[in-house]
Amino acid sequence: MQCGAALPRIRIDARAERPPEPKPEEQKAAASQLFPGQTLAGRYTVLALVGRGGMGCIYKVRDNTLGEEVALKTLLPQFVRDKMVVERFFNEARIARRMAHPNIVRVHDIGSAQGMVYISMEFVQGRSLRNLMEELPPGRRLPAVRVVECIAELCEALEYAHEFTVHRDIKPENIMVDQQGHVKLMDFGISKLMANTRMTGASVVMGTPFYMSPEQLRNSRDVDARADIFSIGVVLYETLTGTVPTGVPKAPSEVNPELPKSLDAIIGKCVEPDPARRYQDAAELKSALQSVISFMKHEAQQPTQRPTKRARAAGGGSLPWLGIGLTLVCLAATAGGLYWAEQRRAEQPVAALPAPSAAPAAVDFQAVESVVLHARDAASRELPSAPQQAKDIYAVAEGLLARMNDAPDADSRQTQGMAALRAYLAVLLQPGLPDMVFVPDGTVRAGSGVERVPGFFIDRYEVTQQQFASFCRRVGWRTPCDEPQAEYAALPATMVTWYDAQAFAADAGKRLPSAAEWLRAAKGEQGDSRTFPWDGTYDADACNCETGAAVEVESDNRDVSPTGVRQLAGNVREWTRTPARPGDEPGFGVDMQVRGGDFSSGPVPLDTAASHPYSGYAETLGFRCVKALPGTLAEAERLLGQFDASQG
Repeated sequence: MQCGAALPRIRIDARAERPPEPKPEEQKAAASQLFPGQTLAGRYTVLALVGRGGMGCIYKVRDNTLGEEVALKTLLPQFVRDKMVVERFFNEARIARRMAHPNIVRVHDIGSAQGMVYISMEFVQGRSLRNLMEELPPGRRLPAVRVVECIAELCEALEYAHEFTVHRDIKPENIMVDQQGHVKLMDFGISKLMANTRMTGASVVMGTPFYMSPEQLRNSRDVDARADIFSIGVVLYETLTGTVPTGVPKAPSEVNPELPKSLDAIIGKCVEPDPARRYQDAAELKSALQSVISFMKHEAQQPTQRPTKRARAAGGGSLPWLGIGLTLVCLAATAGGLYWAEQRRAEQPVAALPAPSAAPAAVDFQAVESVVLHARDAASRELPSAPQQAKDIYAVAEGLLARMNDAPDADSRQTQGMAALRAYLAVLLQPGLPDMVFVPDGTVRAGSGVERVPGFFIDRYEVTQQQFASFCRRVGWRTPCDEPQAEYAALPATMVTWYDAQAFAADAGKRLPSAAEWLRAAKGEQGDSRTFPWDGTYDADACNCETGAAVEVESDNRDVSPTGVRQLAGNVREWTRTPARPGDEPGFGVDMQVRGGDFSSGPVPLDTAASHPYSGYAETLGFRCVKALPGTLAEAERLLGQFDASQG
């Protein structure tokens, strides 16, 4: 190149290389996400995305109304436009918000904003059972006794939930274990309300196929609580053995020799193809598991011995599991195809199924009489060492038995027989319920109507601040107030919502009283027309009704009902489990009946029913609990069986 010659022109393209255009599905995903710092509905400030699935996302957010961290579940945009998906999404909240139990993830709110639909719920600090299994090194399993304890806790949640619904999607992903080791059941999104058969179309199969019972694979609409029992059996097998029971599965104790053989029978009974041969409810399964837990803990305390090889039955130790294996291999082979085939079929119009019209079969009175006499024998054996309250209940039971024998017709004999049966069972239960009062079967007059109320136990006193605070601390429940100071500990627990009160009751194996139960405890028999507990007229000195402040629940005054229950006319009003408007179900936006007077109300006759919002609270509103007694002969027989077993 010569000096002075023109330099060659060099073209430099300063434009950076363009990134590839995002795919449509990536654009949708980005548009559907919330980001840290963003606020939804003017209430939820996003902290982090914690999970994403095929249907939506779950975020950890700050609920600026409740002042706490909660989980926010949202649907992806493509599903927001699908009315059926949105309905089932909100169905989860509608079902779950009726339930208040320490082992069920609680729902706070549902709504839509900014093109999104969402459910806000309790944020569980913990891991799902699936996460816990996946985090183990290859070949390792979760400690067997902890697994069985967790499933027993799950049974407690289902025992309560089955009053409202069948879950229908029990699997390790939906079983959370929090940092304290407590189980939390979640995702009621495909549940079927017991009282509403229109929630799913006819012949629609819904759930996670591998964990579904045979009857659920055929038709999800008409399954009952036993479908959840089947799913628990599959979860137990998988969690304890590290494998899923495909093909012709071996008994769990053959896969994992550390397991007691008694678990083989329990899991086998759970996954019986015929629902009639399974455990019939979660309480029955829980009782079986608790016996195994006691055995396993006892064995763990014994000196270690050299294991011996188990003898196998002729033809292989898997023989008892053959029928189950054939069922499960069929499920595994057909589940996916059947699921999608039924989903396609569900898109076609179907005729509404007629409501069942057959009346339930009458109970054989001889069977009632036999169980009554069994309960009487058991109660009489306990009587010599029983407390006086149990002896008083026994006298009531004897009177009801005499009425049964003198009854003029079969229906009356059966009614009086069940009343006597509950009273004899109350004799057996009373030593474990020293602060509760037994109210026998009977009728109560409310206004112009008369209602028959089965026998029950009810708290003698209102729940105290100390009792409620101890519950909150033990189970990690959101405490509506601070730990009470010593001078307030024995005052009634107030400022609690219906949801909080029912959660306390459920944790204790109890529930809130119905309005009829409360009134029966307050007034006694139907013929007792007294307006106030002590006599028929108001006496300002007989109850804490005009002092302006609550008093300790065991304060000595004349506010004692004929059944022995204290402070029903005054101190604080009390929640019941009865909605204020007939036909409503407990839930946000629903008013519930409250009963009794309070420290500032003045005279409030026992028949007076007030109302209060389900999610509301007040310093004049507290609660007490009820322990229900068996409502059916089968439940009574199971309770007697448990008592007999405990007595050796």
